[in-house]
Amino acid sequence: MMNEARNGRWQQVAVGCLLPLACHIQADVWTEVDSEIAWSEPQQAFTKAEVILRTEWNGRVNEHTDFTVIPRLRTDLADSLSSTDARPDSYPQEDIQYNGPLAEDSHNRLELAEAFADFIWSHGSVRAGKQQVVWGQADGLKVLDVVNPQDYREFNLPDFEDSRIPTWMMNSEFRFESGATLQWLLIPDMTFNELADAGTDFAMTSPELAPSASAGVDIRLHNTERPSGGTLETGLRWSMFAGGWDLTANYFRFFQDNAVIYRSLDTSSVTPLVDVRPVYERSTLWGVTASNAFSDWVIRLEAGYYTDAYFIRDDLVDKGIRNSPELAYVTGLDYQGLTDTMISYQLFHSHITDYDAAVVRREDSIRHTMKISRNFWNETLEVEFFVLLNRDYNDGQARTKVTYQVNDNWSVWAGGDYFYGDQQGPFGQFTDASRMIAGWHTSF
Repeated sequence: MMNEARNGRWQQVAVGCLLPLACHIQADVWTEVDSEIAWSEPQQAFTKAEVILRTEWNGRVNEHTDFTVIPRLRTDLADSLSSTDARPDSYPQEDIQYNGPLAEDSHNRLELAEAFADFIWSHGSVRAGKQQVVWGQADGLKVLDVVNPQDYREFNLPDFEDSRIPTWMMNSEFRFESGATLQWLLIPDMTFNELADAGTDFAMTSPELAPSASAGVDIRLHNTERPSGGTLETGLRWSMFAGGWDLTANYFRFFQDNAVIYRSLDTSSVTPLVDVRPVYERSTLWGVTASNAFSDWVIRLEAGYYTDAYFIRDDLVDKGIRNSPELAYVTGLDYQGLTDTMISYQLFHSHITDYDAAVVRREDSIRHTMKISRNFWNETLEVEFFVLLNRDYNDGQARTKVTYQVNDNWSVWAGGDYFYGDQQGPFGQFTDASRMIAGWHTSF
Protein backbone atom coordinates (compact mmCIF):
# COMPACT_ATOMS: atom_id res chain seq x y z
CA MET A 1 0.00 0.00 0.00
CA MET A 2 2.82 2.40 0.82
CA ASN A 3 4.45 1.71 -2.54
CA GLU A 4 1.16 2.16 -4.40
CA ALA A 5 0.57 5.42 -2.55
CA ARG A 6 4.07 6.56 -3.49
CA ASN A 7 3.41 5.63 -7.14
CA GLY A 8 0.15 7.55 -6.99
CA ARG A 9 1.95 10.66 -5.76
CA TRP A 10 4.53 10.27 -8.53
CA GLN A 11 1.76 10.09 -11.14
CA GLN A 12 -0.04 13.09 -9.60
CA VAL A 13 3.14 15.09 -10.02
CA ALA A 14 3.42 13.95 -13.66
CA VAL A 15 -0.20 14.86 -14.42
CA GLY A 16 0.21 18.15 -12.58
CA CYS A 17 3.18 19.00 -14.79
CA LEU A 18 1.58 17.97 -18.09
CA LEU A 19 -1.92 19.39 -17.83
CA PRO A 20 -0.88 23.02 -17.31
CA LEU A 21 1.28 22.73 -20.41
CA ALA A 22 -1.67 21.52 -22.44
CA CYS A 23 -3.92 24.27 -21.08
CA HIS A 24 -1.65 27.31 -21.40
CA ILE A 25 0.58 26.74 -24.41
CA GLN A 26 -0.50 26.76 -28.02
CA ALA A 27 0.29 23.54 -29.80
CA ASP A 28 -0.38 21.49 -32.89
CA VAL A 29 -3.62 19.58 -32.51
CA TRP A 30 -5.11 16.93 -34.76
CA THR A 31 -7.88 14.43 -34.38
CA GLU A 32 -8.36 10.92 -35.75
CA VAL A 33 -11.58 8.93 -35.92
CA ASP A 34 -11.59 5.18 -36.58
CA SER A 35 -14.68 3.05 -36.93
CA GLU A 36 -14.86 -0.72 -37.42
CA ILE A 37 -17.63 -3.28 -37.48
CA ALA A 38 -17.24 -7.07 -37.32
CA TRP A 39 -19.69 -9.79 -38.34
CA SER A 40 -19.26 -13.33 -36.99
CA GLU A 41 -20.57 -15.99 -39.33
CA PRO A 42 -20.43 -18.76 -36.65
CA GLN A 43 -22.49 -16.58 -34.30
CA GLN A 44 -24.63 -14.93 -36.99
CA ALA A 45 -24.24 -11.60 -35.17
CA PHE A 46 -22.30 -8.36 -35.10
CA THR A 47 -19.53 -8.79 -32.53
CA LYS A 48 -18.05 -5.31 -32.86
CA ALA A 49 -19.39 -1.87 -33.73
CA GLU A 50 -16.66 0.45 -32.51
CA VAL A 51 -15.82 4.13 -32.94
CA ILE A 52 -12.59 5.57 -31.54
CA LEU A 53 -12.04 9.32 -31.26
CA ARG A 54 -8.40 10.21 -30.59
CA THR A 55 -6.98 13.72 -30.26
CA GLU A 56 -3.24 14.38 -30.13
CA TRP A 57 -1.88 17.65 -28.76
CA ASN A 58 1.83 18.35 -29.35
CA GLY A 59 3.53 21.50 -28.15
CA ARG A 60 6.86 23.08 -27.26
CA VAL A 61 7.57 24.91 -24.02
CA ASN A 62 11.08 25.96 -25.03
CA GLU A 63 13.89 24.65 -27.21
CA HIS A 64 14.57 21.86 -24.71
CA THR A 65 11.04 20.81 -23.68
CA ASP A 66 8.16 19.33 -25.71
CA PHE A 67 4.95 17.71 -24.57
CA THR A 68 2.28 15.36 -25.92
CA VAL A 69 -1.22 14.72 -24.54
CA ILE A 70 -3.51 12.12 -26.17
CA PRO A 71 -7.02 11.59 -24.76
CA ARG A 72 -9.09 8.81 -26.35
CA LEU A 73 -12.81 8.04 -26.34
CA ARG A 74 -13.92 4.55 -27.39
CA THR A 75 -17.50 3.43 -27.99
CA ASP A 76 -18.60 -0.11 -28.91
CA LEU A 77 -22.30 -0.72 -29.31
CA ALA A 78 -21.95 -4.45 -30.00
CA ASP A 79 -19.61 -5.46 -27.19
CA SER A 80 -18.94 -4.54 -23.58
CA LEU A 81 -15.90 -2.37 -22.92
CA SER A 82 -15.99 -2.40 -19.14
CA SER A 83 -14.53 -5.35 -17.29
CA THR A 84 -15.41 -4.58 -13.71
CA ASP A 85 -14.50 -8.05 -12.51
CA ALA A 86 -10.99 -7.81 -13.96
CA ARG A 87 -10.28 -4.20 -13.04
CA PRO A 88 -8.75 -4.95 -9.59
CA ASP A 89 -6.26 -7.22 -11.36
CA SER A 90 -5.28 -4.96 -14.25
CA TYR A 91 -4.85 -1.62 -12.50
CA PRO A 92 -3.64 -0.54 -9.05
CA GLN A 93 -6.79 0.44 -7.19
CA GLU A 94 -5.02 3.27 -5.39
CA ASP A 95 -4.06 4.82 -8.72
CA ILE A 96 -6.87 3.78 -11.03
CA GLN A 97 -7.76 7.38 -11.92
CA TYR A 98 -4.26 7.74 -13.40
CA ASN A 99 -3.70 4.23 -14.79
CA GLY A 100 -7.09 2.99 -15.89
CA PRO A 101 -10.02 4.61 -17.70
CA LEU A 102 -10.98 8.10 -16.56
CA ALA A 103 -14.64 7.13 -16.99
CA GLU A 104 -16.50 4.19 -18.48
CA ASP A 105 -19.73 2.27 -18.69
CA SER A 106 -20.65 -0.93 -20.50
CA HIS A 107 -20.19 0.58 -23.99
CA ASN A 108 -18.03 3.69 -23.55
CA ARG A 109 -14.55 4.31 -22.25
CA LEU A 110 -12.71 7.62 -21.83
CA GLU A 111 -9.00 7.34 -21.10
CA LEU A 112 -5.78 9.27 -21.17
CA ALA A 113 -4.05 7.17 -23.80
CA GLU A 114 -0.69 8.93 -23.46
CA ALA A 115 0.64 12.03 -21.72
CA PHE A 116 4.35 12.80 -21.53
CA ALA A 117 6.95 15.53 -21.66
CA ASP A 118 10.27 15.33 -23.52
CA PHE A 119 13.31 17.04 -22.03
CA ILE A 120 16.09 17.23 -24.62
CA TRP A 121 19.76 18.14 -24.33
CA SER A 122 22.84 17.70 -26.49
CA HIS A 123 23.70 14.16 -25.41
CA GLY A 124 20.31 12.64 -24.72
CA SER A 125 16.71 13.05 -23.65
CA VAL A 126 14.23 12.11 -20.96
CA ARG A 127 10.59 11.27 -21.68
CA ALA A 128 8.52 11.36 -18.48
CA GLY A 129 4.86 10.38 -18.31
CA LYS A 130 2.39 7.85 -19.67
CA GLN A 131 3.86 6.25 -22.79
CA GLN A 132 4.64 3.06 -24.67
CA VAL A 133 8.09 1.67 -25.41
CA VAL A 134 8.76 -0.74 -28.27
CA TRP A 135 11.53 -3.32 -28.03
CA GLY A 136 12.25 -5.89 -30.71
CA GLN A 137 11.23 -6.20 -34.36
CA ALA A 138 8.99 -9.27 -34.52
CA ASP A 139 5.68 -8.92 -36.38
CA GLY A 140 2.66 -10.61 -34.79
CA LEU A 141 4.80 -12.49 -32.26
CA LYS A 142 6.49 -11.16 -29.12
CA VAL A 143 9.87 -11.95 -27.64
CA LEU A 144 11.29 -8.66 -26.34
CA ASP A 145 8.24 -6.39 -26.73
CA VAL A 146 7.13 -6.81 -23.11
CA VAL A 147 7.76 -3.37 -21.58
CA ASN A 148 4.08 -2.39 -21.80
CA PRO A 149 1.15 -4.60 -20.84
CA GLN A 150 -1.39 -5.54 -23.52
CA ASP A 151 -5.11 -5.25 -24.09
CA TYR A 152 -6.14 -8.81 -25.01
CA ARG A 153 -9.90 -8.22 -25.20
CA GLU A 154 -9.54 -9.04 -28.92
CA PHE A 155 -6.58 -11.39 -28.40
CA ASN A 156 -3.85 -10.46 -30.93
CA LEU A 157 -6.06 -8.90 -33.62
CA PRO A 158 -5.41 -5.17 -32.96
CA ASP A 159 -2.11 -3.70 -34.15
CA PHE A 160 0.53 -3.70 -31.43
CA GLU A 161 0.51 0.10 -31.36
CA ASP A 162 -3.18 0.03 -30.45
CA SER A 163 -3.07 -2.96 -28.11
CA ARG A 164 -0.21 -1.82 -25.87
CA ILE A 165 -1.40 -0.23 -22.64
CA PRO A 166 0.77 2.86 -22.03
CA THR A 167 2.18 3.12 -18.51
CA TRP A 168 3.77 5.85 -16.40
CA MET A 169 7.54 5.72 -16.58
CA MET A 170 10.80 7.60 -16.87
CA ASN A 171 12.42 6.83 -20.24
CA SER A 172 15.97 8.22 -20.55
CA GLU A 173 18.28 7.96 -23.55
CA PHE A 174 21.99 8.82 -23.58
CA ARG A 175 23.87 9.24 -26.87
CA PHE A 176 27.60 8.60 -27.20
CA GLU A 177 30.10 9.95 -29.69
CA SER A 178 30.45 6.48 -31.21
CA GLY A 179 26.78 6.66 -32.25
CA ALA A 180 25.68 4.13 -29.66
CA THR A 181 22.65 4.82 -27.44
CA LEU A 182 21.82 3.68 -23.93
CA GLN A 183 18.16 3.61 -22.90
CA TRP A 184 17.23 3.45 -19.21
CA LEU A 185 13.66 2.76 -18.04
CA LEU A 186 12.23 3.26 -14.55
CA ILE A 187 8.61 2.09 -14.26
CA PRO A 188 6.66 2.48 -10.99
CA ASP A 189 3.34 1.76 -12.75
CA MET A 190 2.01 -1.70 -11.86
CA THR A 191 -0.57 -1.99 -14.65
CA PHE A 192 -0.97 -5.46 -16.17
CA ASN A 193 -2.63 -7.16 -19.14
CA GLU A 194 -6.34 -6.63 -19.60
CA LEU A 195 -7.89 -9.97 -20.57
CA ALA A 196 -11.26 -10.71 -22.13
CA ASP A 197 -14.01 -11.47 -19.64
CA ALA A 198 -15.17 -15.06 -19.19
CA GLY A 199 -17.88 -15.95 -21.68
CA THR A 200 -16.85 -13.34 -24.28
CA ASP A 201 -15.49 -14.16 -27.75
CA PHE A 202 -11.82 -13.95 -26.81
CA ALA A 203 -11.87 -15.35 -23.29
CA MET A 204 -8.93 -17.74 -22.77
CA THR A 205 -9.97 -21.40 -22.70
CA SER A 206 -6.89 -23.21 -24.04
CA PRO A 207 -5.39 -25.46 -21.32
CA GLU A 208 -1.99 -23.92 -22.11
CA LEU A 209 -3.26 -20.52 -20.97
CA ALA A 210 -6.08 -21.20 -18.50
CA PRO A 211 -6.22 -24.27 -16.22
CA SER A 212 -9.56 -26.07 -16.34
CA ALA A 213 -11.45 -27.33 -13.29
CA SER A 214 -11.89 -31.06 -12.78
CA ALA A 215 -15.44 -32.42 -12.79
CA GLY A 216 -16.96 -32.65 -9.33
CA VAL A 217 -14.27 -30.49 -7.71
CA ASP A 218 -15.25 -27.18 -6.12
CA ILE A 219 -13.12 -24.09 -6.67
CA ARG A 220 -12.28 -21.39 -4.15
CA LEU A 221 -10.93 -18.36 -6.00
CA HIS A 222 -8.84 -15.90 -4.01
CA ASN A 223 -8.18 -12.26 -4.90
CA THR A 224 -5.23 -11.70 -7.19
CA GLU A 225 -2.02 -11.00 -5.30
CA ARG A 226 -0.57 -7.80 -6.69
CA PRO A 227 3.01 -6.62 -6.09
CA SER A 228 3.31 -5.06 -2.66
CA GLY A 229 7.02 -4.41 -2.22
CA GLY A 230 9.84 -3.39 -4.54
CA THR A 231 7.32 -2.39 -7.18
CA LEU A 232 9.76 -0.77 -9.56
CA GLU A 233 10.51 -2.25 -12.96
CA THR A 234 13.84 -1.35 -14.56
CA GLY A 235 15.15 -1.76 -18.08
CA LEU A 236 18.31 -1.09 -20.08
CA ARG A 237 18.89 -1.25 -23.84
CA TRP A 238 22.20 -0.67 -25.58
CA SER A 239 21.86 0.14 -29.31
CA MET A 240 24.64 0.45 -31.87
CA PHE A 241 25.46 0.10 -35.57
CA ALA A 242 28.43 -2.06 -36.53
CA GLY A 243 29.47 -3.67 -39.82
CA GLY A 244 26.13 -2.94 -41.45
CA TRP A 245 24.16 -4.45 -38.56
CA ASP A 246 21.73 -2.68 -36.24
CA LEU A 247 22.36 -4.31 -32.86
CA THR A 248 20.76 -4.07 -29.42
CA ALA A 249 21.35 -5.73 -26.06
CA ASN A 250 18.41 -5.66 -23.65
CA TYR A 251 17.85 -6.15 -19.93
CA PHE A 252 14.47 -5.93 -18.17
CA ARG A 253 13.63 -6.71 -14.54
CA PHE A 254 9.85 -6.82 -14.45
CA PHE A 255 6.61 -8.36 -13.24
CA GLN A 256 5.00 -10.69 -15.76
CA ASP A 257 1.81 -9.13 -17.09
CA ASN A 258 -0.33 -12.26 -16.75
CA ALA A 259 -0.96 -13.55 -13.25
CA VAL A 260 0.39 -17.03 -12.46
CA ILE A 261 -2.55 -19.27 -11.52
CA TYR A 262 -1.44 -21.33 -8.52
CA ARG A 263 -3.69 -24.25 -7.49
CA SER A 264 -3.58 -26.39 -4.38
CA LEU A 265 -5.86 -29.06 -2.88
CA ASP A 266 -7.54 -28.25 0.43
CA THR A 267 -7.86 -31.57 2.24
CA SER A 268 -9.49 -30.07 5.34
CA SER A 269 -12.90 -29.79 3.65
CA VAL A 270 -15.46 -32.60 3.45
CA THR A 271 -15.53 -32.53 -0.35
CA PRO A 272 -12.52 -31.93 -2.62
CA LEU A 273 -11.73 -28.21 -2.82
CA VAL A 274 -9.07 -26.53 -4.94
CA ASP A 275 -7.70 -23.18 -3.85
CA VAL A 276 -6.89 -20.93 -6.80
CA ARG A 277 -4.51 -18.03 -6.11
CA PRO A 278 -3.48 -15.74 -9.00
CA VAL A 279 -0.15 -14.02 -8.32
CA TYR A 280 1.90 -11.55 -10.38
CA GLU A 281 5.45 -12.89 -10.35
CA ARG A 282 8.80 -11.31 -11.16
CA SER A 283 11.16 -12.33 -13.94
CA THR A 284 14.29 -11.05 -15.65
CA LEU A 285 14.72 -10.80 -19.42
CA TRP A 286 18.07 -10.78 -21.21
CA GLY A 287 17.78 -10.18 -24.95
CA VAL A 288 19.54 -9.26 -28.18
CA THR A 289 18.41 -8.13 -31.64
CA ALA A 290 20.22 -7.82 -34.96
CA SER A 291 19.09 -6.72 -38.42
CA ASN A 292 20.80 -6.05 -41.73
CA ALA A 293 19.84 -5.36 -45.35
CA PHE A 294 21.37 -7.29 -48.24
CA SER A 295 20.15 -5.87 -51.54
CA ASP A 296 16.40 -6.66 -51.62
CA TRP A 297 16.57 -8.81 -48.49
CA VAL A 298 16.40 -7.87 -44.82
CA ILE A 299 17.24 -10.37 -42.09
CA ARG A 300 15.95 -9.85 -38.54
CA LEU A 301 17.10 -11.79 -35.49
CA GLU A 302 15.64 -11.46 -32.01
CA ALA A 303 16.30 -13.63 -28.95
CA GLY A 304 15.32 -13.45 -25.30
CA TYR A 305 16.14 -15.49 -22.19
CA TYR A 306 13.64 -15.34 -19.32
CA THR A 307 15.08 -16.39 -15.97
CA ASP A 308 11.60 -17.23 -14.64
CA ALA A 309 8.69 -18.37 -16.79
CA TYR A 310 5.61 -20.08 -15.38
CA PHE A 311 3.88 -22.96 -17.17
CA ILE A 312 0.64 -24.71 -16.28
CA ARG A 313 0.91 -28.35 -15.19
CA ASP A 314 -1.83 -30.96 -15.65
CA ASP A 315 -1.56 -31.86 -11.95
CA LEU A 316 -1.32 -29.96 -8.66
CA VAL A 317 2.34 -30.69 -7.95
CA ASP A 318 4.21 -27.47 -7.07
CA LYS A 319 0.82 -25.72 -6.91
CA GLY A 320 0.07 -26.68 -10.51
CA ILE A 321 2.90 -24.57 -11.97
CA ARG A 322 6.32 -25.36 -13.41
CA ASN A 323 8.81 -22.52 -12.93
CA SER A 324 11.56 -22.74 -15.53
CA PRO A 325 13.80 -20.48 -17.58
CA GLU A 326 12.63 -19.99 -21.16
CA LEU A 327 14.68 -19.28 -24.28
CA ALA A 328 12.81 -17.79 -27.23
CA TYR A 329 13.89 -16.42 -30.58
CA VAL A 330 12.45 -15.11 -33.84
CA THR A 331 14.20 -15.25 -37.20
CA GLY A 332 12.66 -12.98 -39.84
CA LEU A 333 13.38 -12.66 -43.55
CA ASP A 334 11.85 -9.82 -45.60
CA TYR A 335 11.96 -9.51 -49.41
CA GLN A 336 11.16 -6.32 -51.32
CA GLY A 337 12.53 -7.18 -54.77
CA LEU A 338 9.11 -7.10 -56.44
CA THR A 339 7.57 -3.75 -57.36
CA ASP A 340 5.26 -2.41 -54.64
CA THR A 341 5.39 -5.80 -52.86
CA MET A 342 6.73 -6.95 -49.50
CA ILE A 343 7.01 -10.58 -48.43
CA SER A 344 7.95 -11.43 -44.85
CA TYR A 345 8.54 -14.82 -43.23
CA GLN A 346 9.18 -15.50 -39.52
CA LEU A 347 10.14 -18.57 -37.51
CA PHE A 348 9.39 -18.43 -33.78
CA HIS A 349 10.89 -21.01 -31.42
CA SER A 350 10.44 -21.18 -27.65
CA HIS A 351 12.25 -23.73 -25.47
CA ILE A 352 11.51 -24.59 -21.82
CA THR A 353 14.98 -25.28 -20.44
CA ASP A 354 13.86 -27.13 -17.28
CA TYR A 355 10.99 -29.13 -18.74
CA ASP A 356 8.68 -31.53 -16.91
CA ALA A 357 6.41 -34.04 -18.63
CA ALA A 358 3.44 -32.76 -16.61
CA VAL A 359 3.65 -29.33 -18.28
CA VAL A 360 0.70 -28.80 -20.64
CA ARG A 361 2.77 -26.90 -23.20
CA ARG A 362 5.32 -28.69 -25.31
CA GLU A 363 9.00 -28.41 -24.43
CA ASP A 364 9.63 -26.75 -27.79
CA SER A 365 6.96 -24.50 -29.27
CA ILE A 366 7.32 -23.64 -32.98
CA ARG A 367 5.31 -21.15 -35.00
CA HIS A 368 5.60 -19.86 -38.56
CA THR A 369 4.21 -16.63 -40.01
CA MET A 370 3.99 -15.29 -43.55
CA LYS A 371 2.90 -11.78 -44.50
CA ILE A 372 2.42 -10.51 -48.06
CA SER A 373 1.42 -6.95 -48.90
CA ARG A 374 1.14 -5.18 -52.25
CA ASN A 375 0.25 -1.65 -53.32
CA PHE A 376 -1.77 -0.78 -56.41
CA TRP A 377 -3.01 2.37 -58.17
CA ASN A 378 -0.12 4.64 -57.16
CA GLU A 379 -0.19 3.29 -53.59
CA THR A 380 -3.83 4.21 -53.00
CA LEU A 381 -4.87 0.54 -52.68
CA GLU A 382 -3.08 -1.87 -50.34
CA VAL A 383 -3.79 -5.60 -50.09
CA GLU A 384 -2.42 -7.52 -47.07
CA PHE A 385 -2.45 -11.21 -46.24
CA PHE A 386 -1.09 -12.71 -43.00
CA VAL A 387 -1.08 -16.36 -41.94
CA LEU A 388 0.23 -18.02 -38.77
CA LEU A 389 0.75 -21.74 -38.19
CA ASN A 390 1.25 -23.05 -34.65
CA ARG A 391 2.87 -26.47 -35.03
CA ASP A 392 2.10 -27.46 -31.42
CA TYR A 393 -1.60 -28.02 -32.21
CA ASN A 394 -1.61 -27.39 -35.97
CA ASP A 395 -3.86 -24.43 -35.25
CA GLY A 396 -3.42 -20.82 -36.28
CA GLN A 397 -4.97 -17.82 -37.93
CA ALA A 398 -5.28 -16.12 -41.31
CA ARG A 399 -5.96 -12.42 -41.82
CA THR A 400 -6.78 -10.42 -44.93
CA LYS A 401 -7.23 -6.68 -45.31
CA VAL A 402 -7.81 -4.40 -48.29
CA THR A 403 -7.34 -0.67 -47.65
CA TYR A 404 -8.24 2.13 -50.07
CA GLN A 405 -6.88 5.66 -49.53
CA VAL A 406 -9.73 7.88 -50.72
CA ASN A 407 -7.73 11.09 -50.17
CA ASP A 408 -5.22 12.54 -47.71
CA ASN A 409 -7.78 12.45 -44.89
CA TRP A 410 -9.99 9.44 -45.59
CA SER A 411 -9.41 5.71 -45.98
CA VAL A 412 -11.69 2.67 -45.91
CA TRP A 413 -10.94 -1.01 -45.45
CA ALA A 414 -12.47 -4.48 -45.41
CA GLY A 415 -11.17 -7.93 -44.62
CA GLY A 416 -11.46 -10.98 -42.42
CA ASP A 417 -9.95 -12.66 -39.36
CA TYR A 418 -10.06 -16.45 -39.45
CA PHE A 419 -8.98 -18.87 -36.70
CA TYR A 420 -8.60 -22.60 -37.38
CA GLY A 421 -7.40 -25.88 -35.91
CA ASP A 422 -7.57 -27.77 -32.63
CA GLN A 423 -9.73 -25.88 -30.14
CA GLN A 424 -7.30 -26.88 -27.37
CA GLY A 425 -4.68 -24.68 -29.01
CA PRO A 426 -4.04 -20.98 -28.25
CA PHE A 427 -5.42 -19.99 -31.67
CA GLY A 428 -7.90 -22.79 -32.36
CA GLN A 429 -9.74 -21.86 -29.15
CA PHE A 430 -11.14 -18.88 -31.07
CA THR A 431 -12.59 -20.67 -34.11
CA ASP A 432 -16.06 -19.40 -33.19
CA ALA A 433 -14.71 -15.83 -33.08
CA SER A 434 -13.72 -15.75 -36.77
CA ARG A 435 -15.19 -12.65 -38.38
CA MET A 436 -15.48 -10.29 -41.34
CA ILE A 437 -14.52 -6.66 -40.78
CA ALA A 438 -15.07 -3.29 -42.44
CA GLY A 439 -14.12 0.19 -41.33
CA TRP A 440 -12.99 3.70 -42.11
CA HIS A 441 -10.47 6.26 -40.86
CA THR A 442 -10.37 10.04 -41.05
CA SER A 443 -8.07 12.69 -39.62
CA PHE A 444 -8.30 16.46 -39.39
